[in-house]
Amino acid sequence: MKRTRFFSWLFMLTLSFLLVIPSLTALANAKVYHVPIEDNVEKGLLAFLERAFEEAEQQQAEAIVLEIHTPGGFTDAAEDIGKLIDQSQIDVIAYINSKAHSAGAFIALHADKIYMSQNATIGAAGIIDGEGNTADKKAESAWWAAMEAAANSSKRNPLYARAMADKSIDLPQFRAPVGEFLTLTADEALQVKYSEGTANTLQEVLQKAGIEDSEVIAVEPSLAENIARIVTNPIVVPILL
Repeated sequence: MKRTRFFSWLFMLTLSFLLVIPSLTALANAKVYHVPIEDNVEKGLLAFLERAFEEAEQQQAEAIVLEIHTPGGFTDAAEDIGKLIDQSQIDVIAYINSKAHSAGAFIALHADKIYMSQNATIGAAGIIDGEGNTADKKAESAWWAAMEAAANSSKRNPLYARAMADKSIDLPQFRAPVGEFLTLTADEALQVKYSEGTANTLQEVLQKAGIEDSEVIAVEPSLAENIARIVTNPIVVPILL
């Protein structure tokens, strides 16, 4: 009887160990893809992000961290990037290390989580045409709706997203009275729940998101993608035309 109990205990112990091994292996192999969004937003950036997201999905990554530093760019490219983020089966984290303005703010708002460095800002999303002038009313209205939808997609108050693009919204407490676009600091973004926290390094972001033990895979644009980004840059396009 004792021998039977011993072998039963040994069997259960071995079975438990075998069940734990896959979990430990998965934990050890967990990956986070670190993808930069720098300079202007254009179609070349979209192509680069499509490759990065596809690779992350193939590797069954735990999360994608978009490190954002951009003054903005083309709204059509930003909208396509927003769709790419929305369709991702992987958690997407936006880390604003400096500024996410205009199209950059729109992209950040599609992420599941947003973290900002202490000196970072998000906002100033007024739409302008290719010649630097304020866009017509139709284009403005469509962009306002898109900004609100971006905030709603991540369950954030759409008022602040609208104020980033619409000067008629009165938010003097954030230096954005009527006639000014809203731009939030890191502390203000945290206050209105447009940020999950303040982090000054990528490692701090990973710690706050609870994925600090994951392997970080850095993805950079290829030579062809860099050329595509130059050719589709909002400043270069008018020159080429």
